[in-house]
Amino acid sequence: MQFDWDDLKIFLSICEHGNLSSASRALKVSQPTVGRRLKALEQNMGTKLFDRLPDGMLLTVHGQQLIPLAQNMETAASAVHRHQASFSAEIKGTVRISMYEHIAKFLLPQLPALRKKCPNIDIELAIAHNAANLSKREADLIIRECLPDIPDIIAKKLGHHHYAVYGSRAYIQQQPLALTKERYQACDWVSYDDDHIRFNGQQWLRKQLGKRLPVIRSNNGVVILDAIVAGAGLGVLPCFVGDMQSTLQKLETIEDVSSNLYLMVHRDMRQSPAVRLMLEALLEVFAEHKSTLHGLQHIPAAVIAEQTPPQRLN
Repeated sequence: MQFDWDDLKIFLSICEHGNLSSASRALKVSQPTVGRRLKALEQNMGTKLFDRLPDGMLLTVHGQQLIPLAQNMETAASAVHRHQASFSAEIKGTVRISMYEHIAKFLLPQLPALRKKCPNIDIELAIAHNAANLSKREADLIIRECLPDIPDIIAKKLGHHHYAVYGSRAYIQQQPLALTKERYQACDWVSYDDDHIRFNGQQWLRKQLGKRLPVIRSNNGVVILDAIVAGAGLGVLPCFVGDMQSTLQKLETIEDVSSNLYLMVHRDMRQSPAVRLMLEALLEVFAEHKSTLHGLQHIPAAVIAEQTPPQRLN
């Protein structure tokens, strides 16, 4: 009896996640659907693929034998899916771009320009901390700070950006020491949580704080930005984000810490007319706004003058 190729996706997802509920969340289908599709696959294969245990699913011998075959089919199906985008000569369709929250804050004002450069292409912005799998077309393009060691991925450098210390004007008025080098021990700070301090600016901040922890921590860059704007404390932001906020004051540019940004595409997807056009448009947009990306504008002289702690009278 013929089996449904899509049932193998269910099988591989259960193998990866260990139970039906996690697999259903990953596949964005209901748990009963996952269970039903697995049962249909086992019936069509004429064998049990998993032993159902209280704490999860355990592969049987036949299930273990099926894994490499299913993975080979998944690889082939992904390759067909990627090449499918290059079959049409028309420059139209949807291009999905994966990025961090902060990069999205920079890119949002540039969307009208991207639309003019790519008038017949719909744009999907996928916000994620983990790199999307380009081989499986979880995204068509990725903008990230690090280069993955993955074959068949082409990377284009978009430029580099610096970080700076920012605070809301309202918070600085309440905490004058924010204008001095004592800010790292005297002020409240907002930062990423411990699982997300891989960004260079956040690592620099933790070194300045020593044993102190930021009083507000989050896994979301927009939440961190909004908390700083709200006056919850000082924080380190990419300059291309902090400089856009009229209510924030830049207190210190961290000129010896920067990060590179890369635009990545799978080699197969580069053959897609729509993806290729969007890639070139993104390269142009980032080049046109290089100074904004670098964020090395001068701090006002009045702020620099106040960086020195006030003299105490004897």
